Amino acid sequence: MSDPAPTLPHLPFFERLAALEEKSPAFRAFSAGRVTLRVVDAWVVEGPRVAAADSWSLRAVREAIEAMDAGHGARALLRSVVDAIDPRHAVARVALVTPRLIAYARALQLDGEWALAADVHRTVIAHADLEKDPDSVITAFLQLGACMRTLARWDEAMDAYDGAGQAAAEAGDVMNMLKARVGEANVLMDRGSLPEAEQILDETIADAEQLGLRDLRSAALHDRAAAAHRRGDYEAAVAMQYLALQDAQEGTSRDRVLADLAASFFEIGLRSAARDANLVLAATAQEQFTRWQATINLMEIAASDRYEPVFEQYRRELAPAALPPTLSAWYYLYMGQGYRVFDRTEQAKAALERALALAEEHRINQVVFLAENALSDLRDGARVHVVTAAAPTPMVEAAAQGVRRLRELAGIRE
Repeated sequence: MSDPAPTLPHLPFFERLAALEEKSPAFRAFSAGRVTLRVVDAWVVEGPRVAAADSWSLRAVREAIEAMDAGHGARALLRSVVDAIDPRHAVARVALVTPRLIAYARALQLDGEWALAADVHRTVIAHADLEKDPDSVITAFLQLGACMRTLARWDEAMDAYDGAGQAAAEAGDVMNMLKARVGEANVLMDRGSLPEAEQILDETIADAEQLGLRDLRSAALHDRAAAAHRRGDYEAAVAMQYLALQDAQEGTSRDRVLADLAASFFEIGLRSAARDANLVLAATAQEQFTRWQATINLMEIAASDRYEPVFEQYRRELAPAALPPTLSAWYYLYMGQGYRVFDRTEQAKAALERALALAEEHRINQVVFLAENALSDLRDGARVHVVTAAAPTPMVEAAAQGVRRLRELAGIRE
């Protein structure tokens, strides 16, 4: 199995390095990552001599890794990659290297470096053998799909999930075949094809229940709730999200369910519950993407509560962040809506126009619709409508209380 790579090997690393100061810690870290990938490429193509004890290439890579800051999390991961191809430390096999590369890619994802992580996953796909190492091939395809979704590169995301599904089918891996279907459903939702996405997710939920796959059922329920949210059925979304939260694995899966639960609370008008969830995520979420998303949502909540100093605090915190396209579009949308609340008309217009431009460029259809409507309302002088909460249903109230307990247990103050 292979996946098309950039013309220049590891181009994303060159592009990232070009934007950094040469002596900065980040430059040293990404430079070490790039040379590690290059020596792995050479080792696969040219054979064991690349990793011989007297190899200049291997010594240079080790020196680049040692030049990283001692506390950098990726330092040990890159060392382990080099150790796996060094004949003095282990029997060198590709199947020993690929899981270590995937761990490095996941670390990049957690730090918000999705283009770099995608490049590492592509490296795994290019070098791994599906027959001997199916787990690495399938995982790399699935994670590549996640990276491409984050970067709003929908066609590449769909190709990656299709690759995961094909690899899983060849390996007889039913769990990952279903995970690939969930990924494809998410891309369809991103593109606005809700009915098709819902059908796939409903089928996957049923299959997961029949097979007793609770983690997968939780993931599919979570995504099915996202479809209900987009249709405006927020109470159904809360019910499914809270159910998904019970079986979600600790870490990024749980964080993402909690993030969407917060969004549904907000739409119902339960801003206090939405704030609780986003405060937990902003402080504790593993992925940088989720922490940014929570902070954007806290900015929106502050505007809805008409707390301008708090709105400004979150806006300024996010201003220097290298947000990916999807989050950047939402950030400018909520900034524009907030400026409208505070009667800062010119700033609102500029922010909403920026949101619309980003959304059109990256085909983020929901933001296109919302930004166009907000600009129309701004021209007409319409006021921003803020949802007032009705009496919550017992299920919604139980979910709100559960999230409040999470915030209290985390020791986070309002």
